[in-house]
Amino acid sequence: MWPDRKLTQLLGIEHPIIQAPMAGATNPVIVAAVSNAGGLGSFGAAGTPPKKLRETVWAIQERTSKPFNINLFAAHTEDFDRNARPGPRLAEQLTAYHAEFGLGDVPVPGPMFGPFDEQLDVLIEEKVPVISFHFGADVAAVERAHADGAKVLCSATTVDEAKTLEQAGVDAVIAQGGEAGGHRGTFSIDYERALIGTMALVPQVVDAVSVPVIAAGGIMDARGIVASLALGASGVQMGTAFLGCVEMSVLDAWRSSLGSAAAEDTKITKAVSGRPARAIRNRYIEEVEALGEQLLPYPAQYSVSRDLRKSAAERDDSGFMSMWAGQGVGLIRNQPVDEFMREIIESSQKLLGQLGSS
Repeated sequence: MWPDRKLTQLLGIEHPIIQAPMAGATNPVIVAAVSNAGGLGSFGAAGTPPKKLRETVWAIQERTSKPFNINLFAAHTEDFDRNARPGPRLAEQLTAYHAEFGLGDVPVPGPMFGPFDEQLDVLIEEKVPVISFHFGADVAAVERAHADGAKVLCSATTVDEAKTLEQAGVDAVIAQGGEAGGHRGTFSIDYERALIGTMALVPQVVDAVSVPVIAAGGIMDARGIVASLALGASGVQMGTAFLGCVEMSVLDAWRSSLGSAAAEDTKITKAVSGRPARAIRNRYIEEVEALGEQLLPYPAQYSVSRDLRKSAAERDDSGFMSMWAGQGVGLIRNQPVDEFMREIIESSQKLLGQLGSS
């Protein structure tokens, strides 16, 4: 059915389509639905405490017997200066926001993700079949996952990063092009040097490593899937495309912004979390970037706006939400996941047949 079976055989799935983890937007329903449709559903667990993570895994397992993926951020991302505080302009801006919305004092920076080791313990104990990492993969963590039979995926944004991940023992590399939404997976160089487009990145990674390569970034439909396979990828990871599925945990204002946004309405910014990530422009991003001041390190920058984001969610205010989205956002469609999966699979097969007969 598919010309390259390396990824499907590795992961035990029918179709080489991975729904990106997207922490904060994914839930057990969407994960299980994608897996039941023959792809690989994924849950972004970086900010999920261990007890809640175990319950989430159980909820997924109740809904599917097929393979699924749980994603964690690399352990090193939890380390930051707990004494870091916003600069004067950022502090003044945050104070003004809190006054505007009646939120009280601006919170001091605090941990938001992990603890990685405890999260990984849960995934191993619950025998999660696929575990993926973002911001690099530690050899010891890969070995722990492998010891209990899990397959390991990790994102790379350069050829050198892909080689490093292969040496660390990952089973497949996700080649994350610069078009992708959400946090850049860059872990070895300055992110601006690693903003390589998917079309340029994927074939170079394919030539550099022996493990299967998964294309990611700007892939929204059958055309992107077939193009990725032509570049040598064994499969694709799609994030923004799945945000249009009704099962996603996407607030109304975010969904509305997704429906009206074009590629140029997204940008890569550190304003939200302190790490580069592609999101739809909004009031918070534009005003914080305009301060022209050194921001807090990740995740402290993310942490100080946590009350503001919670308030925005309660008010359904897109101006202060973290509306992650890739450059393919203009192609998004709102439909149930079963319908979406069926259409992209059938369209991909049709397009492959047309190209093969031409």
